[in-house]
Amino acid sequence: MNAMLKKLVDQNFMTEEQADYIEKAIERKESLIVSGHRGWGTRPLIATLMAVAKSNYKSLQVKGFDDLDKTDIDYLLIPGIKDIDFGELVKKAMAIPNISLITIKDPEHPYSIFKLLRDVFKETQDSSKTYHILECAKVDDEPILAKITKAVMDEKGKLIKEDIKREM
Repeated sequence: MNAMLKKLVDQNFMTEEQADYIEKAIERKESLIVSGHRGWGTRPLIATLMAVAKSNYKSLQVKGFDDLDKTDIDYLLIPGIKDIDFGELVKKAMAIPNISLITIKDPEHPYSIFKLLRDVFKETQDSSKTYHILECAKVDDEPILAKITKAVMDEKGKLIKEDIKREM
């Protein structure tokens, strides 16, 4: 297991099964979206995911729309960016063929993940991408990775979701 993911397991933020799941998703170059409030562990999780992707693949940290023109990369890393239409930035990144993303969805960067998936499919007809929504929460005042939701669009544009719940 990747040492950075192992650290989050050792801190009881996530389970070994969740870490393995995430590591395999990154190995397959699938997209990851960290969801939750700031105090729920979203920042350390997204930093870890970005570091894992950077260490294994050609990645670009996005600072604005101009960065979406790069095509010789595997991952777009989109941290919370202020003073930008963040939902539109994520949507445009999702629409780029053969490039995955790691990003955040929180109260400071609100958008509907599933609406974006549907909108992107309507524009591109691309059903090849897999997205994993990593939902952070606080339980007994401790931040944890509470749930992972796998989301794909089928070839007809129907959203298919599968929840992978954390075993407590």
